[in-house]
Amino acid sequence: MRIDDLNWGRLNLISAVDQVDGQRSWNVEFQHGGRQVRVSCRALPELCVPHGVDNDVSSALIDLLDSSGLPEDGLVTVSASALMSLAGFHRNGRYWAMLRESLDRLHTTSFEVSGGWRDHPNRRWITAKFHFIENLEYTHQGESGSFDERTMIQLQLAKPLVASMLSGYTKPLNMSFMHSLSRPRTRILFRLLDAMRYDPENPEATVDALDVGLVEWADQCKISSVRPDTVRRALQSPHEELIRRGYLQAVTISGRGRNQRLFYEFTPDFSSINPVLLTRLRRHGVTDGVARGLARTYALAVLNTRIDLFEALVRNGQLTPKKSAAAALVHLIKNPDQYSAETLPLRPVPAPARRVSKSDPAPSPSVSELLTTMSPEERGAHLIRQLNLLLRGKLTTLELDALHTKAVNGELDVAEVCAAVLKAKTANQVPALLAHLRASVHQAELF
Repeated sequence: MRIDDLNWGRLNLISAVDQVDGQRSWNVEFQHGGRQVRVSCRALPELCVPHGVDNDVSSALIDLLDSSGLPEDGLVTVSASALMSLAGFHRNGRYWAMLRESLDRLHTTSFEVSGGWRDHPNRRWITAKFHFIENLEYTHQGESGSFDERTMIQLQLAKPLVASMLSGYTKPLNMSFMHSLSRPRTRILFRLLDAMRYDPENPEATVDALDVGLVEWADQCKISSVRPDTVRRALQSPHEELIRRGYLQAVTISGRGRNQRLFYEFTPDFSSINPVLLTRLRRHGVTDGVARGLARTYALAVLNTRIDLFEALVRNGQLTPKKSAAAALVHLIKNPDQYSAETLPLRPVPAPARRVSKSDPAPSPSVSELLTTMSPEERGAHLIRQLNLLLRGKLTTLELDALHTKAVNGELDVAEVCAAVLKAKTANQVPALLAHLRASVHQAELF
């Protein structure tokens, strides 16, 4: 489970359409809690207003800001390939170009929110004018500016957005479920509906139903058409998929013409699960209810890694389920510390005899052990995160590009580099370390 900013999610500044036809701006105005709220967007004519997959990129960047430790300046650095994974994109030529265009659109488009951006700690409403991405820089090969496997991106997110997140005005966002939805407009509608369940003045309170006028909802979705039948057709497919996938129980439409209303009924305590993961767990006899509980508790990558381990142990005869395969698999998922990390496949070891207090922290694997389970791209992303945290702003985008490439290609030991950086930081020897890193960029090995 990831997080979303509640201001951005509720206002929904991304048009809930898959494609736009030359639309350069939109303006909406509505009443909320006795306040008059005005929201507007102006985009470059060649890029059009943010729409479709810009929702996936914006949610990925908000998640990236959070996972980077919520830096106050909103500055984050990430490889293009890692950002594509966060956004749920495939790694092919079409998506490289799509990512670059989306970043350009989020960087150049101007948003203005009058009376609708919440300063929650001070219980105030403010007017905010910003670009979602305030500054953007990236590396590339040649003059075209096209993204490739080496591209490193450094960007700065809008100050109002960063302030909102720093204040804790956020909500959970099930990104794995959102990415599994078939169309951009469905993903946008899911994100908006999920945010609208929260009371903006009391985010701890949520609702299980939402009643909204069709015309008002079209403005909230930033669907430009004023024809009720066109709006209904645009929403029909997303409604059907969200009901089929279990997020919504029902959508009821009442009234006629511009007086039509939508009544959304949410599924209480909805928890989604990746369909491929569900199939893997079912194969070992794990019931759907237990599977959903595991999906609420553990990340998808963690579950897949532990299922891989379980299957390897059973296949090699190193683990024989006593009661059932389902019980043995669930035990391994919940108790990874009871399996040695010396070799792969791993051998189970007995649980400690002493009584463990509920407050005792569970043993966790070392950084080196974790890195061995990562793909080359994941190791590269880990290195960039650590360098950003420990050497913030001290390495250029080009230098990070080179270090990331060496990490992905296996030309440096990520664990050793991270340890050296931490040691230099602790011993106040950062300048010497930076000099070594920069000199090593052109060498075959580091450390």
